[in-house]
Amino acid sequence: MRILFILFLLIHTYIISAQELYINSEPASLIPKGTKVVRLTNSNIFLDGSNIMGSISNAFIVTPSLSYGLSKKIMVSGSFQFTNKPYEQDMMPNFGFNGFKLYSKQRILTTDKDKYHTRLSSFIKYSYHENKFMKDNLDLELQDTGFELGLIGTQLIKKLAISITSGFTRISNIDEKFTQGTTVKWQKTNVNTFKNSISAGYLLFPRKYKSYNQTNFNIYLEYITNTIITKDFPSRYNKFSSTLAPGIQFILLSRSRLDFSYKLRNREMPEEFLIKLTYIIY
Repeated sequence: MRILFILFLLIHTYIISAQELYINSEPASLIPKGTKVVRLTNSNIFLDGSNIMGSISNAFIVTPSLSYGLSKKIMVSGSFQFTNKPYEQDMMPNFGFNGFKLYSKQRILTTDKDKYHTRLSSFIKYSYHENKFMKDNLDLELQDTGFELGLIGTQLIKKLAISITSGFTRISNIDEKFTQGTTVKWQKTNVNTFKNSISAGYLLFPRKYKSYNQTNFNIYLEYITNTIITKDFPSRYNKFSSTLAPGIQFILLSRSRLDFSYKLRNREMPEEFLIKLTYIIY
């Protein structure tokens, strides 16, 4: 009986905060202690016409990940990335391992009321990637190596959830060209950025809950910005870049998620279509 009661609480918590489950960013909420979340993400970056290297194929990225609730206040996750090599189409094989990411989130503040709650958490992230896809763009999630730390605040008001994420990022795999005498050489350099995002999710259906087996339908809009704060950086990068990402989400049987999102980047950077499948193991 106790096990059934705990399961009820976990499912209930998952449903009332459904619109917090953002597609392209993390909410301040943590997964419960002992809960495992498996996820498979597929991203397609449309490179054709965006980078001047002749005719190139799209970047195809597959990322499996696993998250685990260590305690009430700490969760951890890890993921691996597998991709093609869009700039090296003649290489065989042209699909394989490209990197990994480690992530931890720590709860700072929680307040709960009926259909209203506030969450504040800190996070730290480390990413390693071997190959870059968008040559003139910085993206720690998809293609760069470095670490990020910051804060996440999420506010739920009835069916609307708004979240703000702010973080300091240090990217370490930037190629910089310099001249030594008459010789042109390349070296690795670091670039520091300030990343900020604002995400909004709204629970559209169902209007009223009758069963935990009902399908939830959420709509999202996320705005992600990246500002280089290093004084000197390679001129091919823009000091400020932004991404607008609308999306939709289906929650099935209270424990599975199917997400769709389309990323619109500014300054003629490549656009991206994302599909994400998530399953919760209580």
